[in-house]
Amino acid sequence: MSVRSYKLPAVVWLRMTNYMHGWMQWELGGESWIREQRVVSVQHLEGAREVLRMETTDDTLEPGVVGNAMSDKRKNCIEAGLALDAVVTERMYGVNKEGLKAFVPIECPKMCLTRNGVLRPWTLNVSLGRRQAVALLVLLKREFWAAVEEFNQEYARMHGGKKYPAISMIEAFCEKTGTDDVYAEAMRREWQRRVKRVTCAYSHP
Repeated sequence: MSVRSYKLPAVVWLRMTNYMHGWMQWELGGESWIREQRVVSVQHLEGAREVLRMETTDDTLEPGVVGNAMSDKRKNCIEAGLALDAVVTERMYGVNKEGLKAFVPIECPKMCLTRNGVLRPWTLNVSLGRRQAVALLVLLKREFWAAVEEFNQEYARMHGGKKYPAISMIEAFCEKTGTDDVYAEAMRREWQRRVKRVTCAYSHP
């Protein structure tokens, strides 16, 4: 189960693409830790406050497969269940020990909005609502690829404008942010897809 300090703020666990974890810990990680993970702070990002003010949910009252996010209490329950009976727990929640590694702890504000439109403290059983989770995922992906683009521009200047393999830039980004280079190829493919989309958009107004 997660080891957490009583002084820690409430957190929610968000399922993130694995290759984004290193950057999130490096760029957005705060001083608080839950086991080997730094709690990620997003409230300063553009648009994040609006997202965190969206409708939340108490997912301890919602049995079934885990979606994009879960509360700290639900994650602890799933971890305990996996330790006791991994087969049954995975069948109930649709996630195993390996799948739990995709979730990142996000620091939450002190207050949240319930389904009934009531403001209440953001406790350990509060999770992001479905729309809220998707909106936060979109926001964090935007920030991540903006960081890759900024690094790419710096990398290009370092190479004096000469052409270089995209994978070289991605591997350098992984090294800088502490991202496992096992994800470099997947990042390269997505990066080049994004570059291609932007190029096509400019060439076909």
